[in-house]
Amino acid sequence: MFALMLPGPLVGAIGWVYGAEYPAIWGGIMLFSAGGILYLLFQDVAPQSRLKRHWGPARGAVFGFGIGMLGQMPVSGS
Repeated sequence: MFALMLPGPLVGAIGWVYGAEYPAIWGGIMLFSAGGILYLLFQDVAPQSRLKRHWGPARGAVFGFGIGMLGQMPVSGS
């Protein structure tokens, strides 16, 4: 992890310079990452939900997040 600290600012600067041309790609990456973070967070927050399919509540939270994002798009004009 210490070795990864050294090239981090360089890679960040390269992404800032060359990645600014692709806002839709960055938006998709951030939306995908937000769904993954939400899945992991909800899986830790609701461990008492005992189901056969233990991934059900967490996946439901991610689908709800996606539906909320789709519902927000027409309201915000995106």
